[in-house]
Amino acid sequence: MMILAHRGASDAYLENTLPAFLHALERGADGVELDVQLSRDGEVVVFHDPDLIRLAGRQQRIEHTTWDELAQVQLHRNQRIPRLADLLAAYPTDRWLNVELKAGGPAVAQKTVALLAGRPKVILSSFDPRLLLAARAAGSAYEHALLLAAQSPPFLHVGGAQAFGCGAVHLDHRLTTAATVARYHAQGLVVGVWTVNGLLRKQEVAAWGVDRIITDCP
Repeated sequence: MMILAHRGASDAYLENTLPAFLHALERGADGVELDVQLSRDGEVVVFHDPDLIRLAGRQQRIEHTTWDELAQVQLHRNQRIPRLADLLAAYPTDRWLNVELKAGGPAVAQKTVALLAGRPKVILSSFDPRLLLAARAAGSAYEHALLLAAQSPPFLHVGGAQAFGCGAVHLDHRLTTAATVARYHAQGLVVGVWTVNGLLRKQEVAAWGVDRIITDCP
């Protein structure tokens, strides 16, 4: 079973920052999950929220801010926003990267695939299957994982993964039961669950045979 650190070891360091990612590996995680979107000038930046309110107390939206401006932003705990290129330069190729395509339309998929070219141990995921289709069209040969939450359209829960060429589903753990896991496995899909932090819950979903656990506490 694969353990992926959700936005890095975000229980110990600010999420989606280089210290969080590298600390997760020090703690033995198989890899990390991270979010990417585009700056105003088209840089692939590692950041979850659409704006800087929660992590920097600023109103700016990522898509409206250039990379030069984002690079100067001081996040909480004196951290900085990395680009995907910065992470790839520091991250070992023998550990997994689960890259979630957040926002930016087809361009974020195309630019992310170009940056990852030739790198092993990559999973691309998204709540928006159109971004995964764009990644495939851009040449991605990686495994694609469809992210599913309670608010995801019902048809995606039923047959969305196969319809959009995904080999995996990553489920909100609150939607996950032994029967759910068995159903997706019967469809030939890899099953991951997020965000599982409690030890008892980790043990429970592991007993159901999930393939990946995505956790803040690797």
